[in-house]
Amino acid sequence: MNKKYFYIFLLIAFAFCLNGCLVYESKEYSFKLKNGNSGEGVIKFVNIMSQKNDTNETLETNYETLIEQYYNGKKIEDELTGGKNFSKRFYEEDNRLCAEIKFEFEDITKMKFYKYKDEGPWCYHIQVFSMGMMGGSEHFFKSNGEWGGETMPVIFWNGNNKKLEFTTTSTTPSEKTTSLLGLWKERK
Repeated sequence: MNKKYFYIFLLIAFAFCLNGCLVYESKEYSFKLKNGNSGEGVIKFVNIMSQKNDTNETLETNYETLIEQYYNGKKIEDELTGGKNFSKRFYEEDNRLCAEIKFEFEDITKMKFYKYKDEGPWCYHIQVFSMGMMGGSEHFFKSNGEWGGETMPVIFWNGNNKKLEFTTTSTTPSEKTTSLLGLWKERK
């Protein structure tokens, strides 16, 4: 399989997260502010897996859907409102299949960050990205900011911080999940 189809498969994994067929262990988010509210973002999916009840036929059908909607279409770009100049890739890390989306943004508030009256700390509600194309149920794991806790699932960063980072967890590998690393290696 050529590299074009390798990238297509990565995009398929993102769509599977939406449909619940594919899951991931964790997601790492990094937003770097440059000039005012503009900057660069990276979202990394770690350990992309499939539910064991998936069949090859289901995977093939979803693969074709992803080629249409995510690779040839603009689904990812549409879901990450405010992003531009996207690049996407799959790779192996620590014997796990990972995916990465890099992008730029003109205004971090369009990425769902908030600053009260343009003063004080940057804030981010952890549930925001869980609802879009990223899919799945996410749980706070760590951040370079201050976590508000379960009753207030918001991360706060001081006003001087130019790098806003956090990691969420989603699905713990178990007998009900299968890593997609082998399939990815076979088809790339």
